[in-house]
Formats: sequence, C-alpha cells, structure tokens
Amino acid sequence: MSAGVVVYDGDCGICQASARWIERHIPSLDVQSHYEYGVEELGSVWLVTPTYNYEGAEAVARVLMLSSKRWMHVCGRIMNAPVVRLVASGIYRVIARNRRHISRALGLNACAIPSPKN
Repeated sequence: MSAGVVVYDGDCGICQASARWIERHIPSLDVQSHYEYGVEELGSVWLVTPTYNYEGAEAVARVLMLSSKRWMHVCGRIMNAPVVRLVASGIYRVIARNRRHISRALGLNACAIPSPKN
C-alpha cells in the first residue's frame, strides 16, 4: 500500500530529476507528473496522503520524513520545525519561481512554461 502520491511538474527538469530520486530512495510513495495525475497546471510539488495534502516545502519535508534512511528522516523533521519551515518555504518559492533557469543551468530539460514578462 502506498504512503501517498507525490505530484510534480512534468515540464520541469529539476522536478523530473527529483521524482526519479524519490522513486529510487522512497519506494513507499507513488510518483506522478501533473499530467498523469490529471492536473492541468502545477505551481509546487504536492504530497497527497490518505489523511492530508501537503504542498511546496512542507511536501518536501514530509516526503523526506517517509524515508527509511535515518538521515533523510531527520532532515525532513528539521525542515518541518517551525522556524526552519519558514526559511525552507522561502527557499522553495525562490527555486520554484526560477526552476526554468536552474534546470537549464544544471543541464536538465528546462520547464516548458513561459518566462514571466517584466
């Protein structure tokens, strides 16, 4: 039985690489792109569990907490601590906003979303 479903932006290179990492390291989770999940657009990662839905940095923390590896579990618990959660959320938002450029810089498939016009 699955502990939940991680839903990620299927157009994002960073998201695709993260999804593959989750599949390798946390097999108790199902991993689906937003296309597979039936969502037209996705602004942040989701963790959909039987009891609650998480998104963004909180979803990342919860995913890590589901790991059987102690160090990942500890990292997730630290990320979920009240003060750290605020910092993690801010960092997550910056990365999410710039995921296209970051993906390209890392040599991953860049997001198919258009760049914001200033």
